[in-house]
Amino acid sequence: MKRWLACLLGLLLLGGCAKSRPIDQIQIIQQMGYDFKDDQYIGTAVYPTFKQGPMTKPNMLTTSSPTVYDLIPRLSAKSALPIEEGQLRLILFGKQFAERGIEQITHSLARNNKVGSHLFLGVAEGSAKELLDITAKTTLSDTLYLPNLIKQNEQSMNLPKTNLHLFLYRYFSPGSDPFLPYFEKKGRFVKLEGVALFRDGRYVGHVDLRDSFLMKILLGETKNGVYQLKVGERGKQGEDRVMLQNLWAKPTYKWRRDGDRHVLDVFVHIHASVRDYPSWLDEPGANLFTDVKKKMEKELEQDMRRLFHYFQEKRIDPMGIGDFVRSVTRRWDRESFYREYPDLDIRPHVTVDIIHTGIGE
Repeated sequence: MKRWLACLLGLLLLGGCAKSRPIDQIQIIQQMGYDFKDDQYIGTAVYPTFKQGPMTKPNMLTTSSPTVYDLIPRLSAKSALPIEEGQLRLILFGKQFAERGIEQITHSLARNNKVGSHLFLGVAEGSAKELLDITAKTTLSDTLYLPNLIKQNEQSMNLPKTNLHLFLYRYFSPGSDPFLPYFEKKGRFVKLEGVALFRDGRYVGHVDLRDSFLMKILLGETKNGVYQLKVGERGKQGEDRVMLQNLWAKPTYKWRRDGDRHVLDVFVHIHASVRDYPSWLDEPGANLFTDVKKKMEKELEQDMRRLFHYFQEKRIDPMGIGDFVRSVTRRWDRESFYREYPDLDIRPHVTVDIIHTGIGE
């Protein structure tokens, strides 16, 4: 019995003998950028420099190569310390690079056991290097500014959830296309501007944060997000608007035939609060919110129809309509479905329930 316990203890001790690496003897890469310019691939790495105590300062390494495969070795050749990718939190692709295709990088990441599946990916409107340089200079000690920007916009605002795992799932799925956060330079700052759209691993366009709110709802990500809607004109201020905050939403899809063609009905039920609205909606004795509710539903249906039409024009399916139809159709064929997809009749039907309108209610 004692011998058995001694063997077990020995195995446990051996299992815990992983090689340790002091933090001041490695270069911990937390963000990477990939660009293509003048027939050269450009790689940028952002890493923290540890000062006294918990203070850190973002620093950068940059290199270029005629191929994308040896960017990491070339970065290592410029680093006095071994590069460690285990803490990588974001990879940002310049738009020109993304237009050429990012599947080489994502496939490499999928095979890298040091990289977690919750790694964020994103697309920069111009140069990834320029945007990473801006954040390194302006955020002082926050080396994770862009990953944190993505996370908080997913949790509380209009950005649909996305990461390496979800990108690969949508990329390899026969009935959907991937998308990523889209960033732009605004003066000396970097701003999240919406969602970058992909077909066959290549960037083909983007939508703004207003439309990404609709994507979030249509994907069934039920909480949070804001949307501005027109509600009519009163007085001399022009067309008034209300700010709708999503509290809960549920999309339901229905696939059916209508004569000789297929129809996809999209039923969306939204529970929301109105964060801000014009004062004339509070006129006593006038049940104006009933009219506003109808206008909200009509405008949301129009906006969803326009968004679906944009996806159909681009021949992309970020909403995973193909996956849904495959789940309710026998002998689903990808080629024949997406041949008909640009002309598919998609009909949104929106119901809005206004839960409360603030303290004045």
